[in-house]
Amino acid sequence: MDKQLLRAYLWQAVIRLGFCPGSTKDQQGWLFQYGQSIKDFWETSYPKPPRLENGQITGMIDCTDILNLSVSYQVASAYKFNVRFEYSYALNNKSLIWIHDVDGKFFCFPLQLFLNRDGQEKEALKKFVSDDVEAVIDGLLLHPKAHQHIASPINNHDIRIGGGLDNPFLFLFHLRYQLCPISVKKQKEKERLKALFSDALKSYSPIAANRLMAQP
Repeated sequence: MDKQLLRAYLWQAVIRLGFCPGSTKDQQGWLFQYGQSIKDFWETSYPKPPRLENGQITGMIDCTDILNLSVSYQVASAYKFNVRFEYSYALNNKSLIWIHDVDGKFFCFPLQLFLNRDGQEKEALKKFVSDDVEAVIDGLLLHPKAHQHIASPINNHDIRIGGGLDNPFLFLFHLRYQLCPISVKKQKEKERLKALFSDALKSYSPIAANRLMAQP
């Protein structure tokens, strides 16, 4: 099988197995686990739990003691969400510097539709090797091909915000890695994710949120 096609199947499978909680309750549970995991991963304070308001799940991750940044999110569905980045210049003085906004009513290339028609997913899941999983994890989470850097007021070139990520849970998990201030933990996390998704792909089993959010 062509290597690019094999990795395309793995790409979609990783999203399905790790970042597609189904019901609103599952999504709230996923986001609760997400917030709790950040406390130890970033070595910061616990965030407030997410809330369900007017049919949307809202939450906020406070990074002020790391980057003078707070990240708030609103998830209406798997196809409509936004994530807002606010910089804290001084006590109670914030400035909005970035909004990642996804609106699923607009067309984008239906990769999954074409892969389903091709019908070679089972073959791909039998033939992948460790390098394939690493390439997919890098492209999805750790170093997206298309990404942005915040030059001001935060000048940290190691933070790469993937601009093409249209799954809310994938995008937020990507930020969990990108905004972590501890390089040793980030390297350990990369190895953990490679092993975790390799096992999930072999068994084709969804990853429970508490396992996905475990510490490296």
